[in-house]
Amino acid sequence: MASLTSLFTKTPIPTPVYTKPKTSLAGTRSTPILIECSSRPRKKATAHHAKTRPKKHALWDIKREPTKYPPLPPLPPDWTLDEPGSGAGNAAVAVAEPPEAKE
Repeated sequence: MASLTSLFTKTPIPTPVYTKPKTSLAGTRSTPILIECSSRPRKKATAHHAKTRPKKHALWDIKREPTKYPPLPPLPPDWTLDEPGSGAGNAAVAVAEPPEAKE
């Protein structure tokens, strides 16, 4: 069978001849070691996502800025932010003491 490159050239390229190794650790081998490579290897996860991600082609879409939201309202008085070094654990928000009822 002719190789693919010999189909596109005028002179045929001889195919390599594989011979059996004379000695090996496991004795004699009946088949030579061949390394086959894919002609079209697939991209792995991150490379594939980077190559096939949606591209911005429209000029209005390229110049578009992120959405600007209004600032969040202040927290109600019965909620306070937990300080990072206070040792209250992993809680991001701590509940304050409820106001005492007047009698």
